[in-house]
Amino acid sequence: KIRGMITDMITKLEKAMGDGAAEKAYCDEEMSKTQEKVDRLQTGISKLTNKIDKSTARSAELKEQVTILQAELATMAKEQEEMDKVRKEEHEAYVVEQADLAKGLAGIRKALALLKDYYGSSAAALVQEDATADDSQPTPPAGHSKSGGAGGSIISILEVAEEDMAKELTKVETQEADEQAAYDETTQENKVTK
Repeated sequence: KIRGMITDMITKLEKAMGDGAAEKAYCDEEMSKTQEKVDRLQTGISKLTNKIDKSTARSAELKEQVTILQAELATMAKEQEEMDKVRKEEHEAYVVEQADLAKGLAGIRKALALLKDYYGSSAAALVQEDATADDSQPTPPAGHSKSGGAGGSIISILEVAEEDMAKELTKVETQEADEQAAYDETTQENKVTK
């Protein structure tokens, strides 16, 4: 009976040992699979952590660039506003100066036309003739001499003034055109930069 019990016990122990060995083999197999999965996931986590770190650094760099660019845009907007104001003032001054020069030039041309019409086209016509040539003129006094061409001098002076004023008007108009072109170019560059 004892022998039967010992044999049953040995059989139970052998069966338990076999079951334990099978369970251990199953656990070892599952542990190795789990360890591989953990290693694979750890590698994935490391890659994602590196990617997150790089993205965070890039984000910080981009935020810094955005801050710098916003400051530059603000400065550019302020400069454009100042440039607009100066350009408006310069244009207003040009309009006044151009109108004054055009009015003055028109006045000089009208005066020249009147003087040339009155005195004739040559300066010689400005010289007084002898009384014998025109009976409607009174006889000159004894101490009187012929006019030395004062009318011709006045016309010459007005012609020089007309030429100078025309040059000044052309200069003012050219300067305005150049300043407007530079302003337009800078404004366009600012728009492109923005």
